[in-house]
Amino acid sequence: MAYAPDGIVFKNDEVATLKAHCDLWRGATIDTTNVTYAWGIKDSAVFANTTLTAEAKTGATTVTVASVTNMEAGGKISIGSVQYTISAVSASTKVVTLTSALTGTSASGSPVSCPYYNAMLGAGWACLTSANPRGVTAGWTTNEITITADAVLNFETFKCAIKDTDTSAGNSSANKVVCDIISFTDMSDPITVDLVSQKGFTIKNNGNDVDAKAVLYRNGEELDANGTAYTYTWKLWNSAGTSVIKTYTGKSITVSKADVTGKGVLMCEVSK
Repeated sequence: MAYAPDGIVFKNDEVATLKAHCDLWRGATIDTTNVTYAWGIKDSAVFANTTLTAEAKTGATTVTVASVTNMEAGGKISIGSVQYTISAVSASTKVVTLTSALTGTSASGSPVSCPYYNAMLGAGWACLTSANPRGVTAGWTTNEITITADAVLNFETFKCAIKDTDTSAGNSSANKVVCDIISFTDMSDPITVDLVSQKGFTIKNNGNDVDAKAVLYRNGEELDANGTAYTYTWKLWNSAGTSVIKTYTGKSITVSKADVTGKGVLMCEVSK
């Protein structure tokens, strides 16, 4: 059973952290012995382990896999010991396009995984660890995690999975996993993002680049004017919105005229 001992609402920096707690009950007693905990945060780009169905050669930017379920552009994929970023996914051919070339050759049947996947949590949940905290500062493998306001943008759901590792004779629940979820809300005044450009967003006669800047507002007041309090991740998509052409970082960026053929769609994600 999951619950929040200090509440589930962040409001305008009134509290810095909240906690999510989860217990395994056996009858009327909480069992804390011979159990393993895993915590996850909702992430639709986390997919279950799969395999290559064709050899993937060094220098290639596409791979063919057995399943593309939950794979999406911008998600992370590990092939061999190297992590890549997904640019596009074909559900019909099961071909995955990467934003960078493969650094090694992998045989057909080689494992393909998402670096955030955990079998206890399942697909669609990013496992929280010290290497992937997502705003959670402590407790990743215990029955209680500490969540900062940075982890919750408007609304966020967390999942706790508990595995019974007691394999003694007569324990019918040995190695079984039980799960519960809990959601937190950020009721702070909303932040809006305006994308502005002094030169405009049109490239005319291949004669100019495009400067773009993300401006944040809350209640009519500008936030983060110097661009240090938030992280800005930009993606330039093709005109159909099916493939990422290039990524940028920073509050202000320049889109080169060489990066755009015909039309492009520019998107900025702001996180903290």
